Amino acid sequence: MLSRSVLRPLARTAQPFRGYAVLSAENGSLKYIRRGDQPEVAPLSKKQVTKTSSGVTVASVDNHGPVSTVAIVINAGSRSDSADAPGVAHFYKNTLIRTVPGDTVVRTVRETELRGDTLYTAHTREQVIIASDFLRDNLVDAVPLLFDNLFNTSFHAYEFLLHRPDVIAETASSLADPTIKVLDTLHQAAFRTGLGNSLFASASAAKGLKRAHLQEFAAKHLTADRIAVVGNGVAHEDLKPLVEEAVKKFQDRIAKSSTATKASEFKGSEIRLEAGPKSISHYAVAFPSVPFTDAKYPAALVLRAILDGSKRLKWGNHSGSAGALASASTANTNVTAFEAGYSDAGLIGFYIQGPAEDIKGVATKSVSALKGLSSKISDEALARAKKVAIVDAEGALTRDAQVQEIAKQVLSNGSILSYADLAAAINKVTVEDIQKLVKTAVKAKPAVVAYGNLLKLPYADELSA
Repeated sequence: MLSRSVLRPLARTAQPFRGYAVLSAENGSLKYIRRGDQPEVAPLSKKQVTKTSSGVTVASVDNHGPVSTVAIVINAGSRSDSADAPGVAHFYKNTLIRTVPGDTVVRTVRETELRGDTLYTAHTREQVIIASDFLRDNLVDAVPLLFDNLFNTSFHAYEFLLHRPDVIAETASSLADPTIKVLDTLHQAAFRTGLGNSLFASASAAKGLKRAHLQEFAAKHLTADRIAVVGNGVAHEDLKPLVEEAVKKFQDRIAKSSTATKASEFKGSEIRLEAGPKSISHYAVAFPSVPFTDAKYPAALVLRAILDGSKRLKWGNHSGSAGALASASTANTNVTAFEAGYSDAGLIGFYIQGPAEDIKGVATKSVSALKGLSSKISDEALARAKKVAIVDAEGALTRDAQVQEIAKQVLSNGSILSYADLAAAINKVTVEDIQKLVKTAVKAKPAVVAYGNLLKLPYADELSA
């Protein structure tokens, strides 16, 4: 960051490179001039992908910082729930950290705390994750700890019963947030099964699960082709030997390959959730998009940025003024665009929040705005959207999200796409790319979820534009 001592008036000169934008005392606080050359991208981190002798993928990105993250990611999430065991991925995730043979969970937790590390589990629609954050020197402790817990076959009945109330409480707490509930339901409306499975185990589903269901889930999905060990802020030459040693210890529990996951197909339907006459309304509309493995995926990121009506300034309008959806919003509503890319499918759409009386007008105008992009996109809108897409794509990646993103890439195509690579792909997106995406999307029947006072909220067939 530039110090205050260099913020002084400078003559404006032609620059072949981007420069830092700094305030000019000469021109007033609302005008700026550019100072200094700035590279287009930061220096590249060291990234590497290899496989162990047993076929487990090991991926690392070393940014040479003091803090590291290592995660073991299983390529199976809620989409892998079976009809006989709904919610099993959620329940399985909650039971990964428990007593291991020859040790206790109390000791595991206490030693992790004393080292200043973290130890946590998570799951998505396509992943189950066990991970730890730690200082670089603690890598030798973190890797064995993660493997010991993931491949722990000891599972006492009392442990299973202790976790059940936690799973039920976690589901209730998460779905109490209308946004989470609507977006989770939207996947059901879009895909029905597979990616349409809920992320959360309902109370009835959790009570119906048995230890055998969790053990079957682990046996089916803990296979070499579905496991990735991901290190962020880790030297690959340090990580791989530790993984090799750990894999040999549990070699008999890792099958070579697994059965293919059934592809999810966009269906499009409507689900309505009653929340009472005084509730704030939530209304989500989604159209089919492309998976993150598709070469056209950068166009989906840019399309979301062109649409998005959310404000980007703290003191800006309730909805931003630059996105295509901004004109659809009212003073009392907020409309934002979203996209979700999975391994074999994707979603693009918008989310409205506000009074029930305003929802129909905002939703109809939003559909019109999306369809309008199939025929007209200005060069200015495209240029802005590319910048927004690049900023938002990297800004959304927390430490947890980074390891998940790396695992997605290496388990799908065997390589890591850096931020610089993604930025370059986004900058290559053309108006024609986006228009093709829009035309394909709006041909399909949308997935719609209405939440609130259903007597006032519009039905999906009322949104024709």
